Amino acid sequence: MDAQLAPAPVSAAAKQGPASLGDGQGIPDGTRDHVPLRLRLDLPVLDAVFQREGLRLDSLHEVVGRESRDCGAVSGFALALLARVMRARSGAVLWVSSPQAGRENGRLYGPGLQQFGIDPARLIVVFPRRMEELLWGLEEGARCSGLCAVFGEVQGVSRALDLTATRRLLLRAQTSRVPVILMRNGVADEPTAALTRWCVTPHTSRPPDLEHRGPHEAVGRSGWRVTLTRNRDGRPGNACVEWNHETGQFDAPARSLALVSGSAGGQDLAPVERGRTAQGWGR
Repeated sequence: MDAQLAPAPVSAAAKQGPASLGDGQGIPDGTRDHVPLRLRLDLPVLDAVFQREGLRLDSLHEVVGRESRDCGAVSGFALALLARVMRARSGAVLWVSSPQAGRENGRLYGPGLQQFGIDPARLIVVFPRRMEELLWGLEEGARCSGLCAVFGEVQGVSRALDLTATRRLLLRAQTSRVPVILMRNGVADEPTAALTRWCVTPHTSRPPDLEHRGPHEAVGRSGWRVTLTRNRDGRPGNACVEWNHETGQFDAPARSLALVSGSAGGQDLAPVERGRTAQGWGR
């Protein structure tokens, strides 16, 4: 990596000014132009909400769930997003998880990660004891331009993870061009400096194709309703999306809502929701 983790300060929560970011730990000379700044999600309803198609990689992005019971959906979408980043960038991923997140939502599971297209060997997993240590780990990781990404997992509301803390993470990501994904369960509309905030809830996915498949593959695709509540690089909106485990890509569901009955002798229409088809972004 281009930067090593520095020793933890006496108080990891101590406020440091933006000047501390100019410490020479950014992108090495001659490589900045080769680092992709945007990631196409290859689903029009997702890419089209940004000013230029694709998710900015030199920034902080939040994936949140308002209810702790939605942790499975939140984790699934965050992992899918991380899998897309890992396909586009080389290097390891620094995964920092709070103790509360492990107790509430469980730990990482290698075979499950592989189904999302994530190689567990590329993960550096850290379990800090306190929130201040978690924030320090995220900041130090965001300085390492050799990392593929930095992933933070937080459970519930934390006073330490305030607007100032998220702004510092954003500045680190902008300097090193390393994406920081912050997954937060059990939070509402907490203040944040993140470029985007994705609020995720479960959504019924299409029935699986059971032909030539084993029992463990009979669950079907992961499906979510994703609401982009904050987007400083475009416009907000919401859509229903699925994850194709075979291709490692986002897909639009065939139907976002169940129909009472099929059309007689004709093609079924996608249900309309909030003035637009359910495959598109609602307003």
